[in-house]
Amino acid sequence: MGWIGSVEHNNWLSAQMRALLEEAKCTMASTGFAHLTTEGDADTTRPVELAVTSRMTYVYSLGVLMGIPGCRRFADHGIHCLSTHFVDEAQGGWFTGLTHDLDAEGNAVPWEGPYADMKSQFHHAFLILAASAATVANRPGALELLNAALHDQERFWLDKNGLVHDSLTADHKPTDRLHAMDCLLHTAEAYLSAAEATTDPLWIERAEVIAQFVNEQASSHNWRLPEYYDAQWKPLDHVPSGFDDGRRVYTGYVIGHSMQWARLAVHIRAALRSMGRQQPDYLFEMAQELFHRARVDGWRRNGKPGFALTVSADGEPVDTHHLQWVVCEGVCAALAIRRAMLDDGVNPAEVESYEHCHRSWLDFINDYLILSPGRWIRALDENNEPASEPIASRLDVYHAIQTLLMSRVPLWPPFASAISRGLLDHPEEAPTDRRSWNIFKHRW
Repeated sequence: MGWIGSVEHNNWLSAQMRALLEEAKCTMASTGFAHLTTEGDADTTRPVELAVTSRMTYVYSLGVLMGIPGCRRFADHGIHCLSTHFVDEAQGGWFTGLTHDLDAEGNAVPWEGPYADMKSQFHHAFLILAASAATVANRPGALELLNAALHDQERFWLDKNGLVHDSLTADHKPTDRLHAMDCLLHTAEAYLSAAEATTDPLWIERAEVIAQFVNEQASSHNWRLPEYYDAQWKPLDHVPSGFDDGRRVYTGYVIGHSMQWARLAVHIRAALRSMGRQQPDYLFEMAQELFHRARVDGWRRNGKPGFALTVSADGEPVDTHHLQWVVCEGVCAALAIRRAMLDDGVNPAEVESYEHCHRSWLDFINDYLILSPGRWIRALDENNEPASEPIASRLDVYHAIQTLLMSRVPLWPPFASAISRGLLDHPEEAPTDRRSWNIFKHRW
């Protein structure tokens, strides 16, 4: 027997996950959840962000569903903050960043600077993800929050071509200055979770429209994904100056985003199959092509383990830092494609290459990134030494938690719903009565 599904391996995954959830509790702030410092403390120099608060609410909602004591308080704190402090009462929608503390009247204070003058779909996508998981976990106020967030999407964020605006002004006027791949992929992931939590397959259809665009871009760029696009959704031939919502700017093609789309493509495929719908051939082809291109371009480029962060159009490393989230998404992509092939009925010998990647990349996480239970390094240089300069990223445990769950759940339904239906440690394609839509039909 290999690692996947073995009792001891699942015990290791579970222990690491519980340690991460415990370690991250220190990030709870009055207005949400803070970034983590490299020492594992709350970072008060950065705003309490909508994205980070949502991601932490999401992972603690998963903890609730798994029956891990102590998670309910943190999931409920997140839903409360997202439903109150982050809400822009004057102009609608949600603020992107807040200060850590409430003012004398008990009100949240928007973080000064560009955060106060714009709204970000990247951040709103995680709001939907959090509200979806918390809804499945029956957390108070979560369903109302999810319905409000989805109404906000339909009112303000959907573009005419089926994609989404990357940013809006504070009063929801389109800026259309720039579009980014990270926004699209997290939107698609959020829509899949929302579809299941609301029993509305329209959100799967919207995720698949985004996937079609991604496939067109990747297939015309040798299966590398351009990161930035202009107002007409044409790939930019230069690196933009930056974002007002705290996201980093990448130079080159981002390895981790290719891995994430490889995973999302087979999630969308599994979602369509769960409804008895046709699954376009391009979804599985895209998953495999993106995965293998990213693996070849990114892994061990200087002979040492680790993924380069970005590469050029010729596949040469540009940013050689080894970031935690990139290898986490590599693990998830390898497991997702392996699972899709097994669900299609292939011989287990045909997925050995993906299992090898899974083992190698988990070994890297264990050997280089896990300092102690619950304390993972976020960034290393190309020689796997601590990065000499700060690396901008969302410093939380979202990527790590999903990595530790990926081998233990099916491709569909999404993580939260899979756990709620008793499918943890039953990763094979779910039986019809646990992957259909009618389980929630009379729930509300």
